[in-house]
Amino acid sequence: MFQDTWRVVRQLVRSSLLLSVVVCSPAKAAEPPEIDAASRLVLDGASGKIIAGNKIDDHRSPASLTKLMTAYVVFDALKQKNLQWDERVVVSAADLKRVAKDEAQMYLVAGEKVTVRELVEGLIVASANDAAMVLASRIGTTINGFARIMNATARKLGMNETHFVNPSGITAPGHYTTARDLSTLALHLTADFPEYYSFSSQQNFSFRNYSKRNKNALLEADSSFDGLKTGHTKAAQWCIVATAKRVVPGEAKSRRVFAVVLGAPTDHSRIVAAKQLVDYGFSITRPVYLSKS
Repeated sequence: MFQDTWRVVRQLVRSSLLLSVVVCSPAKAAEPPEIDAASRLVLDGASGKIIAGNKIDDHRSPASLTKLMTAYVVFDALKQKNLQWDERVVVSAADLKRVAKDEAQMYLVAGEKVTVRELVEGLIVASANDAAMVLASRIGTTINGFARIMNATARKLGMNETHFVNPSGITAPGHYTTARDLSTLALHLTADFPEYYSFSSQQNFSFRNYSKRNKNALLEADSSFDGLKTGHTKAAQWCIVATAKRVVPGEAKSRRVFAVVLGAPTDHSRIVAAKQLVDYGFSITRPVYLSKS
């Protein structure tokens, strides 16, 4: 039954995405598409400029989009040789207690040893909150210590309207970001750690007897998409930071376009919105960039 349901969902997504290609064709791209979301943004990866957006500086709960920063800090620790891909990290019972039963996880067991690579894959592909907690404790000693690293990194990257409290994105007072800041993070993650895409482009995740499908349905519907992250909580609603890399007719080389959708009403609507925004971004050859929301 699950497979049949998933097949229907994929068919619906494909149908809506096909429609979005027509809506956002170059001939009709004078105005950005209408998006049903609290905040949205489309950004040109070549210039790093925002093409279009709405309420891009509003503070929003980011849900699992938080893990983009968690991943950035982890990749930076790997770059600095403070962490190794094949290092086996001991899973702490205290970290697992921070993860509620209804949260996304890879079902780690207290006392077991898991490689950093397995934890990173679980973090990005399965959006596993237990992986986020274990990695945060390993790098920051405590969750609060890791949050301080996250916030210091945010300031360094120019994310001036962002504040993190935890590495997973569970709803918490003082845990917020903006569409603009998330686009800034996506640009830096792409430039500084392109290996992120070897994980975010994976459609499936398996660990022991557990398996999960990547929530980013764009990966299957359109091969030009390869990331970045989805997120959902009751407070944040349905969110996504998406990107695609394409060769555009008339341009010398391929380029990226990024879309940020925050507070969409459904899973399906965030996927369709992201596709429409990215297609719109590619259709604009001489965009008028935004500087303020």
